[in-house]
Amino acid sequence: MDFSLERIRTLEPDSDDERYLLEISWLYHRIVLTGSQIPVIDLAYELVLPEDFIGECVSTAMELGLLTNPKRGTSGRE
Repeated sequence: MDFSLERIRTLEPDSDDERYLLEISWLYHRIVLTGSQIPVIDLAYELVLPEDFIGECVSTAMELGLLTNPKRGTSGRE
């Protein structure tokens, strides 16, 4: 995960850049697997970026199919 954090920090934060969204997707997925109940906030904290920007990136990644939408009533780990 540290390598991906270093790599994403070399990219310009852009919710329209597919390379950036791929990195966000991977990091978001890893945070969800740790059991985080607030993965967007946790990821925003790790990247020192606004929560609303990370939320937008995650939503865009889901729209593009880079992440799957969590089932209703779950945190995305199932």
